Amino acid sequence: TQIGAPEAAGLLFAAVAAGMLAGNLIVGRLVRPAGRERLARPLALALGLPLLGFALNPAPRYAAVLLVVSGFGVAYQLALARRFVEAVPETQRGQAFGLLLTGTMTLQGLAAAAGGALGEVAAPALVVTLAGAASAVAALMSWRTLSPTP
Repeated sequence: TQIGAPEAAGLLFAAVAAGMLAGNLIVGRLVRPAGRERLARPLALALGLPLLGFALNPAPRYAAVLLVVSGFGVAYQLALARRFVEAVPETQRGQAFGLLLTGTMTLQGLAAAAGGALGEVAAPALVVTLAGAASAVAALMSWRTLSPTP
């Protein structure tokens, strides 16, 4: 079965969700806040680097492993949440988090739409590889921001 085969879609979507769940549970429950801050950079890289493996057009079970690792990387956000809470006055946190989530979901939706449009003219493995490269570049560009606060 090729990665782009429709019967593999469920496995691949579930793999991302499983990785996100595992990352948020493990990092959120077992790692202290200072440790989360130290993990922010490698976790942010883990969000995109595994997707570069799609350049090899892996079988669905291997693609699922790559997606679990990528999903785990989403836990990098837990390190930034504390900073966000500390930076926003308590009276404005609800509004600030609402704005943050709205912006995040909007950008994720636009990125998914762009990926879908690109997937109409390019192989799915290439699209995922490009998304992984863009994510890794973004993590590297944010390296100073992701560094632990003193």
